[in-house]
Amino acid sequence: MTVLVVEDDEITREAVSQYLRLSGFNVLEAESGEKALDLSRKVDVALVDVKLPGMSGIELVSEIKSRNLSCVVFIVTAYDDTETVKKSVEAGADDFIKKPVNLELLKLKITHALRNRVFHLYRNSYLKSLKKKLSLLEKTAEEFFTEYEDFLFEVLDILNMLSEYRDAETHKHTERVGWLSGRIAEEMGMDEAFVTEIQFAAPLHDIGKIGIPDRILLKPGILTPEEFEIMKQHTTIGFRILSRSSSPILQLGAEIALTHHERWNGSGYPKGLKGKEIPLSGLIVAVADSFDAMVSRRPYKKPKTLEEAFQEIEELSGKLYSPEVVKAFLKLEREIMDVYRREEDEDSSNDSRSSHKSSPGEGLEGIRE
Repeated sequence: MTVLVVEDDEITREAVSQYLRLSGFNVLEAESGEKALDLSRKVDVALVDVKLPGMSGIELVSEIKSRNLSCVVFIVTAYDDTETVKKSVEAGADDFIKKPVNLELLKLKITHALRNRVFHLYRNSYLKSLKKKLSLLEKTAEEFFTEYEDFLFEVLDILNMLSEYRDAETHKHTERVGWLSGRIAEEMGMDEAFVTEIQFAAPLHDIGKIGIPDRILLKPGILTPEEFEIMKQHTTIGFRILSRSSSPILQLGAEIALTHHERWNGSGYPKGLKGKEIPLSGLIVAVADSFDAMVSRRPYKKPKTLEEAFQEIEELSGKLYSPEVVKAFLKLEREIMDVYRREEDEDSSNDSRSSHKSSPGEGLEGIRE
């Protein structure tokens, strides 16, 4: 059996080599990784010092394993830190020899390794195959999640746009409700994942309106009690549409669609839930949706001013809306005012070009509270 001793210290290399020759092994020597590579195809066992000039011992182990899979490789090192062990194992090392080298223990380890060479060969072949499979799986998983993420956002955009095609006034409303809901959740100290999910899910709160007849959805006047009962069904329709998905965002969207018209005192619909029976997502979107509805023009009402809407939300805290959500919402008053007034200015500028003066939120809301 042939053993390759790779050690840059000449005294140590000669001492180990001489002992192994006297023990009956054929021994080859190399003082560098580059020289060792030329000899590695001919050996059964390689003793590789971790610290070598040029190519490191760990790099050499990896190269030897790629050229001679049946070779049993020992890392010889004075280091016993976790990082060295980890890198050595990842490179394909079969075992370790601690410096200063115990020659008798070294001989026993080599003999044992050669007796179990088939095991090492199988193990190394299996690990190489497993590593390749894991690499492919990681690549496939990364590609899958990238494609899934792109697909999900496309679906969200399509679902969000559906309401615009049924009622051209609602698209900007849904966008603002998403933004408002995310900011409220953030102000309440929710974790980043929830904030992101509610920001994307909240715009889907009225997706169920696609199931409401045009004669009711687009009616310019106040709804009759019978018509309002039909309008209420958009909550359960939206839930049925979104709840079939396994996506966390669409599942949250389903929860919001079903509960954003529930009210803190139990006067809402469709189930008349009360207080903390209503999920947090529904409590947040209830405030965001109601505020935006208040400041938006509709065929049957004039918009409230931003100041009036803030005052009304505050007055209804603990009655229609969660006190905790309202508290967070009111802390954002200055920021919300700035965003809405900036959008109002942009809308006014656009409308002036078409000789039409708009009011705050005109043409942006179609939800009936």
